[in-house]
Amino acid sequence: MQLCGRLEPLEWESEFFGLSTAKLHADPAAEALSETAFAPFARVQAKVNADDTQLLDTLQARGFRLVEGEIDLCITVDDTVEASGSVQIANAEDIALIRAVAGEAFCFSRFRAPWYPAGDSERFYALWAEKAVLGTFDHLALLVKEPSGQLQGFVTLRQTASAEARIGLLATLPTWRGHGVGKQLMAVAKQWCAVKGIARLHVATQTGNLAALNLYLASGGSISHSAYWLYR
Repeated sequence: MQLCGRLEPLEWESEFFGLSTAKLHADPAAEALSETAFAPFARVQAKVNADDTQLLDTLQARGFRLVEGEIDLCITVDDTVEASGSVQIANAEDIALIRAVAGEAFCFSRFRAPWYPAGDSERFYALWAEKAVLGTFDHLALLVKEPSGQLQGFVTLRQTASAEARIGLLATLPTWRGHGVGKQLMAVAKQWCAVKGIARLHVATQTGNLAALNLYLASGGSISHSAYWLYR
């Protein structure tokens, strides 16, 4: 089957994971991609709309394999939302703990083995969390703590447009799972949006992460998009 499009080298990921990596942008109007075009890359990623069955079939015929599904949700934020409890913006003193929580919480992502060496997913999300605290990727990380000051969870946020924002990472410490911390983190995120005049909050999760999907739906989210990640 003919596969048309272009390959975008992903320089940061290539350096971080030590694998020459590109992302496929399928485009029927572009030139057909030969095997030679794929040769320079150890890993090629493709994100495909879940209803694009023709492209999915073509990719699998060309050696791509399904890695995971992704569901994107949108939450409408009203300006009356309130969060309870002790909430604060993370700073440099919180980085070590947040890195540890992120590494444990997102170890089964699309950066998992066998596609990437064991431990790379943990490294990737730990660095993502650190960059959020420093404001160099997501814009900030918000913490939820119990009254004694013990960290219960965190959520990272990035403003993507004047009235839109996206949740990057949301994680609850293992000892606090099942205690409603996820709901509180969502309330904190929506409160931050309301203060900044942001009307729409976006978040994505793995198709198989039913706990996260139910949390976002219960927080007012509606499914706006679904896709599959495939690797070659």
